Amino acid sequence: MAAQTTSTETSSKSAAPRVRGPRPGTNLGQWKISGKEPLNHNEEFKSEGNPLDVRERIIDTYSKQGFDSIPTDDVHGRFRWMGLYTQRKQGVDGASTSKLDAESLSDKYFMMRIRTDGGRLNVAQARVIGEISRDFARDTADVSDRQNIQLHWVRIEDVPEIWERLDSVGLLSVEACGDTPRVFLGSPVAGVDAHEIIDCTPQLDALSEAFVGNPDFVNLPRKFKTAITGSKSLDVVHEINDVSFVGVEHPELGVGYDLWVGGALSITPRLAERLGVFVAPEDVVPVWAAVAGIFRDYGYRKQRTKPA
Repeated sequence: MAAQTTSTETSSKSAAPRVRGPRPGTNLGQWKISGKEPLNHNEEFKSEGNPLDVRERIIDTYSKQGFDSIPTDDVHGRFRWMGLYTQRKQGVDGASTSKLDAESLSDKYFMMRIRTDGGRLNVAQARVIGEISRDFARDTADVSDRQNIQLHWVRIEDVPEIWERLDSVGLLSVEACGDTPRVFLGSPVAGVDAHEIIDCTPQLDALSEAFVGNPDFVNLPRKFKTAITGSKSLDVVHEINDVSFVGVEHPELGVGYDLWVGGALSITPRLAERLGVFVAPEDVVPVWAAVAGIFRDYGYRKQRTKPA
């Protein structure tokens, strides 16, 4: 006698969600599958050269000739690679942002985002940021939830001087925005937590040194978020980052990191997945490069609203 399916089982099966992948041959802008031909304007301007080259134009041309001299692809595109966004015009409410184009929304001032990888500032750095805020940003200074500091009301004419002051104390705005490795989130108590599994500071510094401004990772499908912690309190919200290294003590291999990948917020929120891989401290940099390289080469570039 053939097995029978109950009505309950049938309805349960029919109600199960269907997960559909892309149709065979569909070009989603994955470099390793479909090639590097740009499929939208955002990818076009990124393909024209290293977006970080805009720094020289800001210093040599735009800061001298003023806001109106800046081409659209620079001011609303490549400037983000240098941590600069145009501010929304006064009187334009948030509900209008999806209805108006960038030119209609933007004022002739910038928000500048300063990287503080690991959320660390020494006294000299904090003092310089305060002085920049006073002199160029109308006393503004926001602390973001990803350990950046954001200044407002910044004029293009003042950007070179601001960068010089930041550079004098080892700070920068490079890749604080854009389709880049964003600020590396680190435990705020690294090195001082008496109960931490591992001090992540050396690995955090190694990540910053290896990948901020690295031309191999300057053009990603979208922003790429990283977190690392050795604290038992899991204080970097590792589940919502693209790649996270979480301190762990392996019974045979000793102290290192547990690897999590694929977390996201924004329009396609999802929790990261624990890969079950032990990462030795000396392997954090190459493992990060491998994960970010997969995202770079196989991430969907055709539609920015589609999960990679």
